[in-house]
Amino acid sequence: MSYSRKFNTGMHQWLGILSLFILLISACKKDKSELVNVPLAVTDYYPNSGAQGTLVTIEGTGFSSKADEISATFSGVKADVVSATSTAVVMRAPASATSGAIEMKVNGQSISVGNYTYQELSVQTISPVNGAAGTHVRITGAGFSSTTGPAEVYINGKIAIVVSASDNLLVAEVPESAGTGPVTVKVNGKEASGQTFKFQVISGIKPASGGKGTHVKISGGGFDEVIAGNYVDFNGKPALVTEATAEYLVVVAPADVKTGPVSVTINDQKATGPVFTVVPMPVIESVTPLSGPLGAEMTILGLNFSIHTDENKITINGKSTVVLTATPFKITLTIPGGTGDGKVILNVNDQIVQGPDFKDQSLGISKMSPDNGLAGTQVTITGTGFNTTASANTVTFNGVLAQVVSASTTSLVVITPPTLTSGQVKVVNAGQSALSPVNFNRAGVMTLAGGPNQTGLDIRERGGSIAVDSHGNVFLMEVSNHVIKKITPEGVISVFAGSSTRETGNQNGTGTAARFNFSYNSGLVIDKQDILYVVDGINNSIRKITPAGVVNTYAVNLNGPGRLAIDDSGDLYVQTQYSLTKVDKAGVRSVVRGFYGGNEASRPVIIGSYLYYTDNDNLYINRFGLVDGLNLRGWAGNGEYGSSDGPKNQSMLVSPKGFIYDGKGNFYFSDGFRQTTRKLNMTLNDLSTVSSQSTSGWYKDGGLMDAEFRNRDDMAIDKDGNIYILDPGNNAIRKMFLK
Repeated sequence: MSYSRKFNTGMHQWLGILSLFILLISACKKDKSELVNVPLAVTDYYPNSGAQGTLVTIEGTGFSSKADEISATFSGVKADVVSATSTAVVMRAPASATSGAIEMKVNGQSISVGNYTYQELSVQTISPVNGAAGTHVRITGAGFSSTTGPAEVYINGKIAIVVSASDNLLVAEVPESAGTGPVTVKVNGKEASGQTFKFQVISGIKPASGGKGTHVKISGGGFDEVIAGNYVDFNGKPALVTEATAEYLVVVAPADVKTGPVSVTINDQKATGPVFTVVPMPVIESVTPLSGPLGAEMTILGLNFSIHTDENKITINGKSTVVLTATPFKITLTIPGGTGDGKVILNVNDQIVQGPDFKDQSLGISKMSPDNGLAGTQVTITGTGFNTTASANTVTFNGVLAQVVSASTTSLVVITPPTLTSGQVKVVNAGQSALSPVNFNRAGVMTLAGGPNQTGLDIRERGGSIAVDSHGNVFLMEVSNHVIKKITPEGVISVFAGSSTRETGNQNGTGTAARFNFSYNSGLVIDKQDILYVVDGINNSIRKITPAGVVNTYAVNLNGPGRLAIDDSGDLYVQTQYSLTKVDKAGVRSVVRGFYGGNEASRPVIIGSYLYYTDNDNLYINRFGLVDGLNLRGWAGNGEYGSSDGPKNQSMLVSPKGFIYDGKGNFYFSDGFRQTTRKLNMTLNDLSTVSSQSTSGWYKDGGLMDAEFRNRDDMAIDKDGNIYILDPGNNAIRKMFLK
């Protein structure tokens, strides 16, 4: 190694050491310059009475840890300082003093402590020094016995129940709402106070719901001002404390949080507060509009929002917004403007979800009415920034150009194109483009088979039933002709089983060789293997028909069977004259419920372990537990005649019938008010109108709010969610498609 390399290496080492030394000196100077003088203050002292020689503890700040820097007097008589720290000094009451003031000096600075009384009665220690209502506090001291009356104990001035007593020990129970304050004992007209008892209480939590990671503020009192002194749990699961004062704590809900009470433990003393409810993550279903100017109102629809506006925080491209209203399913807010283009982010009690992109511009779509229909439907698009010249606005439905009929700055009237398909609507004006908040669905009602003055179908006698198989073939009962007819997806009608010659007795066979004797309101259902089960009413039996049309007798002697329901395992439930009867896959019968009380004109439906039906009042939907046998009348409906939407128990119904379930949480039925189709979202327990006649006409295909029925009856649903409706007033089978 050369001399120069050795020299350079050595120089580098010395320079490094020198730099480190300078940093250390700087750090020391910095630490010295940042020393803070803690003010001299007394926060508590105890006991405030006792005999000569009693040890008195003074707590506070700014004390010295050197006993020779502290002096004290009792009524002017010097006291011995036994021990000292920066926060606590212990001294002995001098023998020659009298009752009076305690004065203390720390490094020449004087401070008044309080009064001390020389007497036999003295409160020396309490244990525990903190706790909630109901805590038993052990109070040690002297002079607690009395011949004239028992000792009384007060905590922060509120009387406590004395559980046990002796001359030098009392046990007292902390009263409700005691608050933080001294423990005081009164005996024979004398009074002595000891250490301050910290009353632990949780008065509230906010938010009261959320999930893992939710920051919760616990309000109350008696908390430790040092974070590590507070142990918080959510239903037994420990939580992280991030902030602590005597009046509140801020904690983070743990990853494995479950619904249950929030508790705070300090010095092994536990206080339990309200229940924290774990809720699912919020879900954004739609944001309206997806573009718009400053001051416009935005609506967010979805699930699991908070009803408290301040617990829903929405940003657009990172910029905060002002929330106007909030329900569990809907939030409205004001668009702040100047956001630029970016994501809509929703934070509900620290549960964060990402929404769609938003454009900061003048052009925006807030609403379409209707938002479904067929080709040729007139649609009003409401929003901002449209051109008042109709032809200057370009409108497309799922990419297909539509005709703009009229225009204003806030409204466009358009006609859906002939080749309409479901999809997003787009408006273009002056180089800006805006998308609809939800898709426009090609939805409506079309006649699958039959119709006024059409032959090949005869369902004008009401009381029939309908089913659809896995291939989209519709099966229905022609009650007056005693046959089962089949309609293909293309609308081709044929006789599937039975003959117009009715039979008293169960004549089996294939296709038209079989015979039935139907009665009014007979039932028809289909299982997962496309096997039909048909109520043969006059013959008091249930018949089974295979996909090949082979008819066999399944159950007999049913005493007036009517509508049918089938569960996921293939067991049948039939309404009879006097009961609800189960017929299992082996054909074995059992009475599930005695007097059933169901409306035989309405098909029941089984969802999970419950059967849903309507009774003869026709203003309720009821629920019967197939496992627990409990009947809930008025599961939906408020018992009043009408068709109002909203929470299921506040909504009005009129003769609900034709119950069907889509397997996705949606319960559909026909409602007699204006030939309406209603949907009950079983997750939200919310009732809404899917279709309703806008006129008093009798027969018309068209959009969901334009189609017309006459005396609609039973319904069925296929695997794609299309609904098939018996329309006996028009002698037709109608197909309703929702998208």
